Formats: sequence, C-alpha cells, structure tokens
Amino acid sequence: MTVEEASGPPTARGRRSREAIVAAAAELMEARGIAATGIGDVLRASGTGKSQLYHYFDGKSDLVLAVIDHQLERVLAAQPALAGHDVRAWAASLWELHRDGGGPFPCPLGVFSSQVDDDERWRAHQSGAFARWQERIAGLLARGQAAGNVDPTREPADLAVVVLAAVQGGLMLARLHRDLHVLDLALGAAVDLVRAG
Repeated sequence: MTVEEASGPPTARGRRSREAIVAAAAELMEARGIAATGIGDVLRASGTGKSQLYHYFDGKSDLVLAVIDHQLERVLAAQPALAGHDVRAWAASLWELHRDGGGPFPCPLGVFSSQVDDDERWRAHQSGAFARWQERIAGLLARGQAAGNVDPTREPADLAVVVLAAVQGGLMLARLHRDLHVLDLALGAAVDLVRAG
C-alpha cells in the first residue's frame, strides 16, 4: 500500500490540498534534490499553510514517501503500452516520449535513487516503487511470451530486471551525453535480449 492510499483524505477538497502539496514537493525535489528542498519551499510553491501540510504528513520524511509514490504514478501513467503484450511497441513508445517532448529527460523516479541512501524508510520505499514498475514490465513480458514474441525459456521477472536496468542506464547516459541515440541503443539491446527466436 502506498502512502497515498494509507493516508488519503476523505474529502475531495482534502485530496486536492494534499495533491497540491505532493505535486509541488515532487517538482521541487526533482529539480533541486530532496536535501535542498525545505518545508517552507513546498508551502510557498503549493500555496498551502503549515497546518495543512502537517495535517497530512508528520514531516518532511513522510512527504518524501508520498513524493516517491507520486513519481511512480507519473512514470507508469506515461507508459500505457506496459498494459499490452508487445515489448517492442512499449520500447518505441518510451523512446518517442523523450523524442517528441524534447528529451532525453531524467527519470522522475530514478532521480531520487542516489538521494535516499541515508534514510532507510526512503530507500525501502524507493526500492518498492521500482519493484512495482519492474512487476509491470514482467507482466508485459509474460503477455509477450503468451503472444509468442518474448523468449519463452526465460523467467519474465528476471528479464524485467534487465529491461529496467537498460531503461535507467540508457536514460542516465542519454542525459549525460544529451543524445537520444544512446537511449535508443539501450532500449534496442533490451528488446533484442528478450525477444523470441
């Protein structure tokens, strides 16, 4: 269960206030980093008061957990092809997302991975978020096996680790080099690895 599900406000107004806080915090933390984003920054950016923030969160540590959930939701929402069975189409849609939007962009979830090591709750939550993304990829690959376009001799969960690593590494290097071709190469290698025949 995500932090969002565990502590979601019962009213529509409360949900909007909480979402505004989390969205503002996510934008700031993605741009500046977790450590450089203070509660005051989030309050100013979200247009909410301190009492509202502390009504929904015990403090910054809880807010970071909600931000991780928020980022995972963004990542998954941007990949509707994960619900299908064609890994090649999914990889192409991911590349096109970056090409058409003027990328390569950093992964909204991956940007936090090096920032959560000092807090075990954050690290475990970040790990869990990646595990949920990995499960979605494994589902795509399992459906691909049933459709005959993914290697049936390999375990989908194991292949999902490789594919997600290719995505993360490809995004990081593509950003570093400002070259979308790097992401294309990484995704192409992952697709070649998992395909049947």
